[in-house]
Amino acid sequence: MRSDWRDSLEPRERRIVLGVCAALLIVVASAVSIVTLPVWARWMALRQVDVGAISEAQHWLRWSAWFAPSDGETELMRTACFRRLGQMSRWEAGLESSRAKGADPDRLQQERIFGLIRMGAHDVPEEYWKNPVGVGLLPYDAIEVCVRGYLARSEPEKAEQILAFLADARPQDAQVVYLQGVYWFNQGNEAAAMAGFADAVARQPAHELAHTAVARLLEKQDRLSEALPAYVRFASDCPRSNTAVTGLARVLRKLAHIEEARAVVESLDSSSDSSSEFWDEMGAIELELAEYQEALRSFGEAPIARGQKKRQRLGDAATAFALLEDPAAANRIFEQVDAEEATDIRVSELLTQLAVVPDRKEATDELKRLSVAAARGAKQSALIDQERSRVARRESSTLAAADLYVLYCAACHGAEGDGNGRAARHLFPRPRDLCTESFRLGSTDNTNPTVEDLEKVISRGMPGTSMRAFDQLSENQQRLLAEEVLRIRGEGVRHWYIALLRAENEEIDEEDVQDFVDLRTLPGEIIRLPDIGPADPVVAARGRNVYLESGCRSCHGDDGTDTSEIMLFDQQGLPVLSRDLVHDPFKGGHEPESICLRILAGMPGTPHPATIGLTDEQYVDLVHYCSSLSRQPKRTLTNHQRFLEATEGLLPPATSEPTTDADKTSRQ
Repeated sequence: MRSDWRDSLEPRERRIVLGVCAALLIVVASAVSIVTLPVWARWMALRQVDVGAISEAQHWLRWSAWFAPSDGETELMRTACFRRLGQMSRWEAGLESSRAKGADPDRLQQERIFGLIRMGAHDVPEEYWKNPVGVGLLPYDAIEVCVRGYLARSEPEKAEQILAFLADARPQDAQVVYLQGVYWFNQGNEAAAMAGFADAVARQPAHELAHTAVARLLEKQDRLSEALPAYVRFASDCPRSNTAVTGLARVLRKLAHIEEARAVVESLDSSSDSSSEFWDEMGAIELELAEYQEALRSFGEAPIARGQKKRQRLGDAATAFALLEDPAAANRIFEQVDAEEATDIRVSELLTQLAVVPDRKEATDELKRLSVAAARGAKQSALIDQERSRVARRESSTLAAADLYVLYCAACHGAEGDGNGRAARHLFPRPRDLCTESFRLGSTDNTNPTVEDLEKVISRGMPGTSMRAFDQLSENQQRLLAEEVLRIRGEGVRHWYIALLRAENEEIDEEDVQDFVDLRTLPGEIIRLPDIGPADPVVAARGRNVYLESGCRSCHGDDGTDTSEIMLFDQQGLPVLSRDLVHDPFKGGHEPESICLRILAGMPGTPHPATIGLTDEQYVDLVHYCSSLSRQPKRTLTNHQRFLEATEGLLPPATSEPTTDADKTSRQ
């Protein structure tokens, strides 16, 4: 009998062959999953959109984005969800994000037109609602946009025509009766609107927009005892809806159940598609609880708002400042609120004039000026933070080190110093993990920074990153912050080492632990620098030879412009780019002593090594040569631009945004 080839293998060889086969199967399955899972998640999202469950659809789209972070189709679907929820600021940002991720240009343009139609800024093509499938559109999406578009353009008779057409074709459809409610609400008939919204909920309990309309209409009519159970049902039928939970918290607050309201709103994940409603409600609750600094922090976190929502937020913030005994800040904000309200009133007057006399040039010109000013004001979202900074500067002289850290550092570096602050996902490179990562700029022979090293970083920031200079702080405040960072560093190293010992089932000896912490945190001897002297072209010319012979060219290029194609990685295994010595700002500063330190000590945690073995004269020559390369003005890149440059050649052509993939990359 012919023997199987497997019989000739030794047991060890057989296990190796089987292991290789299993690994190949896993690789093939993973490859298939990478392709199919995002598509499947988008299909699940479309099913939810069809029944009006927008937040449930967003949940599936987050899964799709997790499987394929750079997929423009997923981002475009998320953008459409923002439009359907009426979150037009986030819709605008989503369009730009979709474009950056390589979404299909035709579909991107179609979504842009949909948004403009909804806002009344674009004509409504008749085929969009008469034959949406025939022109390649999703029926429910196209029809809703058309109805809202006609209402926004003050053409209710055309919206009514669409609804009559739909009522004949789909008399039992939840979406149709919901849109009838939208129509009646626009016409001021709140009873008929409520009937339509409630009917839609009864027909399709997952219809999030209908639930929202019922609950908000009850709230608008001050029927809070009825709005409360409506929001409870809304949250039950649409458990992923932040709108439901935020609305429930708002009604509880209005009913004076403040602690319950806070517990409800804190149950939300503030990092997961949180709208301005979440932050505004959190701020209003903290205001009620007399936590004025926390209230202002929440208002400052909120995305840009417009119109009445913006004025309400600013008014609440002004109240918080007034209660913090800063009437000047309160007055400045109230003055802006009054100015914006006066502008809105004037715009309404001009529109009325133009409706009567369309050719009135003075009114048209004034309307344009006011529109430009309003658009500029809408982008000035930092007003609350600016006033907070003034208060902080006034009060920070009495703040403890930990409070200074929370105020100035925690948003990026995290409350625990682990680099996972709320702002971290928007930044590139990512904020430093103060607990475990190496510090880049030190002056000691063991690379552990001194408190003076950290003070310099706090005072001047980290050029080429998102960390700004905190030079407005006093020297004492900078010292307190530096000492707090070192304290956090020590605690982080301690926790890391103890966790390592426990994982290895090793005995934990406090003396051993303290020795390890000291090794990783206590600064060594200050590095002795040679006497560098003033700039000298002859010395700089000699320095070029040192630059070439010492290997600097392999990363920074022959002329210092970072033209090398060598792939570099930091201590976390993440790709980095070397500094462009000509056009980029130097992280440690452009002073000769700072440049010399970077040459002698390197930049721990990056591929930039310590350069050893040179004579004092060669170090001086190299410093002068590097200084001679630098040109002004220095280029200033956005987080997104830094991300694209750092990942060039690593990502497919459809690049992704730093808010989602920045944590996968870094920069020296």
